[in-house]
Amino acid sequence: MSSFQLVDSSPGSSVSIMETSNFAHVIFQNVEKSFLPQAPLECRYTLTPYISPHPKDWVGIFKVGWSTARDYYTFLWSPLPEKYEPGSTVHRTVVFQVENANT
Repeated sequence: MSSFQLVDSSPGSSVSIMETSNFAHVIFQNVEKSFLPQAPLECRYTLTPYISPHPKDWVGIFKVGWSTARDYYTFLWSPLPEKYEPGSTVHRTVVFQVENANT
């Protein structure tokens, strides 16, 4: 089972320390407490050397109070790195686009 850790990736933060932890498998950077529904949402995260990317990996947005992985609001498939080397750190980004209800 994978675990995750939220960290601040601003200058002087502890990202490099977290990346060397065997507990932090997925690290999400700059996670806000709320988001505007009419704006694209960029989600940046790091896979540490303790987890390998998989074609069925995904990033989801969940409503407050979710209780299972099936309670997602929406999700995007996580892109596989082009030149992945086992045991390496991988930085990924997905962008949730605004959906127009009138189209």
